[in-house]
Amino acid sequence: MQFSLKGFFTLLCVFSFCTNAFAQALNDTAEVLLVKIGENLPEGAKKMGDVKVLDGGFKIKCGYDRTIEQAKEKARKLGANVILITELKAPDSKSTCYRLRGDVYYAENIAGYTPISSSAFDSTMNAIVPPDSPYAVICVYRPKGGTGMLVHYNLNVGDSADCRMRNGSKYSVKIYKPGPLTIWAQTETKEELTMNVQPGKVYFVKCSVKMGAFVGRPKFVEVDAHFGLSEFNAVEMKGDPEQQGDPVYK
Repeated sequence: MQFSLKGFFTLLCVFSFCTNAFAQALNDTAEVLLVKIGENLPEGAKKMGDVKVLDGGFKIKCGYDRTIEQAKEKARKLGANVILITELKAPDSKSTCYRLRGDVYYAENIAGYTPISSSAFDSTMNAIVPPDSPYAVICVYRPKGGTGMLVHYNLNVGDSADCRMRNGSKYSVKIYKPGPLTIWAQTETKEELTMNVQPGKVYFVKCSVKMGAFVGRPKFVEVDAHFGLSEFNAVEMKGDPEQQGDPVYK
């Protein structure tokens, strides 16, 4: 009897492994949800494996957007449509790339999924801008370290230039005009980012400097609110707090 039970559980484990190993890959356009630690998984989610997007040593295209897209591509190949991000590292002294680890799941119905975020995160976001506010808030920041630490540039939000992006700086900008908003900066080349902003929302834009022919070039990308909030709060801007300002662009 003992042998039979052992054999049964062995077959069960093998069957479970094979089911995940040979799961049908999803098509390249299948929606993939991102879930953070502290948020609930969609009902009935079944674990399909795990994914890693690391710095291979010679990667060039490894910004936030590309890292997320690579994680989604790997999830689809495993037949998964949900990624629970367990670790997300920003570029630092050890790597110029974002690095991600996560567990992947498949859920039958993700169309109506709404994550339940931690109350601390929700209250912090509501403190930055109440949901019924007539304006949006753009939080722009540049963490310390990285390439081109001595290169500064003006970050233009819409038609105004008020954010001097030094190494270790951050600003909160109120935007009263909803719709497309262009953020741009220029050193030896001009870089642009277009965002669709809506009242009562908070957006995070991470700034840095990338290598240029003669002078470092501005680099900035919109990042996920959970990730952006923690990095924005970690930046301690020295000097007069008034320098951070609270510019308003109509």
